[in-house]
Amino acid sequence: MAKGLKNIIHNCKEATKLSLKREEQHLSVKERMQLRIHLLFCDACKNFVKQSALINTAVKAFKERIKQAPPQELPAAVKERMQARLNE
Repeated sequence: MAKGLKNIIHNCKEATKLSLKREEQHLSVKERMQLRIHLLFCDACKNFVKQSALINTAVKAFKERIKQAPPQELPAAVKERMQARLNE
């Protein structure tokens, strides 16, 4: 087996980096193939990719909900009590 192929099959750290990079930007053809090959052989990394995608989806949905929520402001009395405690 070629050294490069052998390294990616046995290197979860590199596969993890590629899967995270894939979420942020496009992978090169070589990188996509390396990740696909690794995922054929590694169930742990398959689970990582699925979980990471799930977390990213949840975070994006949460960010959207925050953007759409009306702004929240503390009552003046609460602000004053906090400021008094900080000044102690």
